[in-house]
Amino acid sequence: MSNTHDRVASLARRFLDPVREPNFDASFSESAISSMDAMAFAKAVGSEFNCDIPADDFANFNCLRDLVSYLDANAS
Repeated sequence: MSNTHDRVASLARRFLDPVREPNFDASFSESAISSMDAMAFAKAVGSEFNCDIPADDFANFNCLRDLVSYLDANAS
């Protein structure tokens, strides 16, 4: 696992579901994540990685693995 993967997993546990381990291949559209939790998670990711992910980009992620790939590709 990459450092990015581990950091996103930590944020997912904190903001999305503290009970279960994050499934990086589960579709966001099939999850029971509230829009408020999703927004808090998006802000936390931006803060953790010191980046601003455009809302349109974030909306196009199908799963956590897509987010990790994006972060790895756009790391500064």
